[in-house]
Amino acid sequence: MHTNLIWFRNDLRICDNTALYHACLSKTDKVIGLFIFTPKQWNRHYISIRKISFLHQHVKFLQDELLKLNINLYHHECTDFLNSIEYLSYFCKLNKVSRVFFNYQYEINEKNRDSLVTQELSAQGVFIEGFHDNILIDPNKIKNKNNQPYKKFFFFKKQVIDYLYKNIPICFPAPTKRIYHQHDILPIYLNKNDNINFDKNLFPIGEKEAINRIRDFYDNKIQYYFAKRNFPYLNNTSMLSPYLSLGIISIRYCLKMLLTKYQYQPLAVILNSCWINEIIWREFYYHLLINFPILSKSQSLLKWEKKIHWENDMNYFDAWKNGKTGFPIIDAAMNQLNTTGWMHNRLRMITSSFLVKNLLIDWREGEKYFMSSLIDGDYALNNGGWQWSASIGSDSTSYIRIFNPLRQSKKFDKSGFFIKKYLPELKMIPNSYIHNPYEWIVQNNCKTNYPEPIINHEYRKKNFLLIYKRAKLL
Repeated sequence: MHTNLIWFRNDLRICDNTALYHACLSKTDKVIGLFIFTPKQWNRHYISIRKISFLHQHVKFLQDELLKLNINLYHHECTDFLNSIEYLSYFCKLNKVSRVFFNYQYEINEKNRDSLVTQELSAQGVFIEGFHDNILIDPNKIKNKNNQPYKKFFFFKKQVIDYLYKNIPICFPAPTKRIYHQHDILPIYLNKNDNINFDKNLFPIGEKEAINRIRDFYDNKIQYYFAKRNFPYLNNTSMLSPYLSLGIISIRYCLKMLLTKYQYQPLAVILNSCWINEIIWREFYYHLLINFPILSKSQSLLKWEKKIHWENDMNYFDAWKNGKTGFPIIDAAMNQLNTTGWMHNRLRMITSSFLVKNLLIDWREGEKYFMSSLIDGDYALNNGGWQWSASIGSDSTSYIRIFNPLRQSKKFDKSGFFIKKYLPELKMIPNSYIHNPYEWIVQNNCKTNYPEPIINHEYRKKNFLLIYKRAKLL
């Protein structure tokens, strides 16, 4: 009989967990779990308090669910990744672990940690096996004709759809209840009443909650997704991102449920749908991170990007962070982020474009602030999104995309429903002025704390284009 350890990280679930499934293949083996908290390391990575709180609650939830299967989940707090390597080695010796199973993480520090763990445990005679679990397709399967990774989404998407058309990923079943084994050391059980720094009504706890959320999206919203997804006042997105970021539900399971729901539709139609397009964008950013480790260091693949002269005016940055720019759609979006830890995707694009291309602040500053605020902070997606918004990412277009906040506001929040929800000080502004309230405030000599616009969009747009073009020519 072996003692198998499943080392949990960002895969806090039982259903369709590749590492857990393989650790439980033998019915007679003793299986135990371990989660290592590394708060100082997370702080260096700008992981938000909300996400850490969400994580704590789900480790506790997972601990309770695994116990029903006679699998004990242990936990320990280490200062950082290096310290976690030492503890994992000690834990394996203490519990006579013979095999360790884990799902890959792709950021550079995590990959270096896993490489050192593999060396350390292999030297102890422990078998160790990792799996691609957080993506749909093994990155080695998606290459161009020169066996190089794709840098352009259009070509990446085409090959991914071709691959999925022939190879739908399988989902692994949850393990059945195991034979009870006596444990010399019992785990310490986490306290359910730890401080909760997120809205449990907005993001309820549990793997079943995540499954119910995607089921509700498929049953009631996906048919309107293409038409309504860009309107932040409409509740027509899945709101699944916090659960995906911690692996509380797998991306494979999301795909499986969609295919089951629409099993009588042609596969080609489903794979070319708007929702699948978003899933492939997620896959694209992960494959970029895997194939280009430099992205983990907040660097662009475009060398000339280093020559952009950022102004980095901290007064502008503070106004942006605190929702005090005088542009209602920007300020409402930032208030949504600061109060809930979540922001609608259309608003992420508008606010990031504004910071970089209107305020001329280095995209890395925005990237860090988002990570430090988001409950769904995911390095691959956050980094990819910010580089896309800054037009310095691998998928940058031949033209420079600069969102006009006034036009975006009128297009996607025409009546100001979203703006007035997150900027209650503007509730008295007529709808015809809601996108440019300062004009009405001046005309009516109205006293308000809402600021006038901190910049002229058209002037700053032209300025950015000159700076951007100059950097490319240097």
